[in-house]
Amino acid sequence: MALDNIQFKLESHAYERYCERVAPVSKTELISKLKEDLKKGHRFRKGYLLIGETWWRAGWEGKVITLFTCYGRTHIDIPQAVKWAKMHRDRLRLGSYTE
Repeated sequence: MALDNIQFKLESHAYERYCERVAPVSKTELISKLKEDLKKGHRFRKGYLLIGETWWRAGWEGKVITLFTCYGRTHIDIPQAVKWAKMHRDRLRLGSYTE
């Protein structure tokens, strides 16, 4: 599938979390960045999408990627971390630990 034809549907919650956890940008700028980063590489597994060092909870149907929430930039494998947290009845803490 040609990645040039992919469209992004950005839920309000995903946009707000991106601005909070990564950087404040306009929706137009973010969608442009997502399209550029998608061409550079991505990883989609069980509803988790890694694009440009940022993890998302997403759905991918045909040529449309719907982004539901943004986990932010992190070095950890979010799908594995969520699996571990569920198994141990724990939660992930995203964001700054200095607060």
